[in-house]
Amino acid sequence: MKEITPLIICGGNGTRLWPISRTHSPKQFQRVGDAASLTFFQAAVERHSGEGFGTPLIVSSAKHGRTLHRQLRQIGRGAEVILEPMGRNTGPAVLAAALKLAARDPDQLMLVVPADHVIEGDINTAIKAVQPGAEAGYIVTFGIKPRYAETGFGYITDGGPIIAHPNLREVERFVEKPPTRKARLLVESDIAYWASGISLFKAATIIEEYARYDPETLDHVVQALSGASETAEGLLLDGEAFGQADAEPTEKAVFEQTRRIALCRLDVEWSDVGSWTAMYGISNTDASGNVIQGDVISVESKNCMIRSETRLVTCVGLEDIIVVDTADALLVTKVGHCQSVKQVAEHLKSNERIEAEKHQRTDYEWGSIRQLVARDHMTLCTVTVKPGGTMRLDPAPGREAIVAAGEVLLTNGRTQARLRDGDRQTLCHQTRTTLSNPTDTAVEVLVFTIVLQEAQQDLASSARHAS
Repeated sequence: MKEITPLIICGGNGTRLWPISRTHSPKQFQRVGDAASLTFFQAAVERHSGEGFGTPLIVSSAKHGRTLHRQLRQIGRGAEVILEPMGRNTGPAVLAAALKLAARDPDQLMLVVPADHVIEGDINTAIKAVQPGAEAGYIVTFGIKPRYAETGFGYITDGGPIIAHPNLREVERFVEKPPTRKARLLVESDIAYWASGISLFKAATIIEEYARYDPETLDHVVQALSGASETAEGLLLDGEAFGQADAEPTEKAVFEQTRRIALCRLDVEWSDVGSWTAMYGISNTDASGNVIQGDVISVESKNCMIRSETRLVTCVGLEDIIVVDTADALLVTKVGHCQSVKQVAEHLKSNERIEAEKHQRTDYEWGSIRQLVARDHMTLCTVTVKPGGTMRLDPAPGREAIVAAGEVLLTNGRTQARLRDGDRQTLCHQTRTTLSNPTDTAVEVLVFTIVLQEAQQDLASSARHAS
C-alpha cells in the first residue's frame, strides 16, 4: 500500500482555553499536561509518524511559522509547510494541500487531522484498514463512539454497511451541534457517532468534489497556490486570492453533499479539548479527584483542576473549580461554566488588551524573553539564553544589561565583555548587541530600557533578528 500523507491542520485560536491559549500562541502549540509533556501539535505529528505514513504536510497561519518549526525540531521531525495569510476555515486549507499533493501524485492519500485533539488508543490500525476504500475513491470520515450527550460536537449517523468495503459504512446524515434532548436521542439510538474532524481520501477525490460543489473556492485556491511565494518557514499562499475563498469547513462544503462519503467507526478515547472542563477530563487525577499541575498546594479541595505556570498557588476548601494561573493572567471558573471563557477572551480582544494576544513570556530558539514592566517611559525584561544560544538586540537609546544569574558574553560594537552575576553594562545605542551563552547552564539577563520619545522600541520585536 502507498504511504499516507498526514495533513495536520494547525489553525484556530482556542479561545475557550484562555489564558494559556492566545492569538499569537494558540492552543495547538501549548503543552497537553505538565512541562515535560508534548504540545498538542507535537502529539499529532508523533501519532501518525510510524510505518505507513509519509512526511507530514502542515497548514498553519503564517504568523505561527517559526513556532511550528521550533516545535518540530524539538521532536526531531521534518515536514512540508503551507502558510495561510489569513484563516479561511478548514475547507480552503485542505484544498490547498490537496492541490499541492496532486501536482506530484493525484492518487496520493491524505489523512486530515486537527492539531489540537487528544487521542488515546490505536487509531492508526483503523485508518490503514479503510485505506482500500479511500483508494477506491471514497471520502472516509471517522466517527467516535459517543460516551455522553455532548451538545458542542457534530454527529454522524450510520446508514448501514458498504458491501464492497466491510470496514466502511454509509453515512445517513450529519447533525450539527444538536440541543441536549436531541443529543441524548442520538446517543441512545446507538447509530450516531461524534464527528472527529479526521478524514482520509485521495488528493484527486477532494479536488473533484470541490469542482462539483464549490468551483469558485477551487478557482481561488488554485490562484492562491499559483501565486504563492517560498519563505524560510514554508510556502506562503497569495493573500488576495486566498482571501476570496469561501470560509467553510470541508464538512459543510463537500462532505454533507457528496455521494462519495463513507463512515469509519472508531472506539478510542478522543477529545477536541474545547474547554477547561475537557482538559480536566483528559488529565490524571489524585485521590481527591484533583488535577494538579505546577507549584500547587491543595488542602481539603476535591474535583478541581489547579494549574500554575510561574508561582505558588494554594487552594483551600474548593470543589469543582478550575484555576489556571499564568505569569500575567489568572482564570478562576466553575466546572460547567468553562464554555463561557470564550466571552472573556472576546472581551479582552474588543478592549485591545495585550492578554488576548500574547503571553508575558515569548519563547525563541535561543531562549526566551519575559516582559516584567512595559510603560511609556521604560521597559524591563528578563532575557534567558540557553546554553550555546545567542540573542541579538537591535540598538536603542537608554538601555542597560544586568546579569541576574550565570555568565554571558556580551558583544556591543567593537566592545566585548564577559559578564557574571551582578555585572552591568550600558549598551551602545548605535550598534546591535549580542548576548551569547558559552556555558552549559542557562543565563538570565535583565534588560532595562529608558524609552525616549524619538526611539520607543519593543524589546520583543527586536528579538525577531535573533539567531
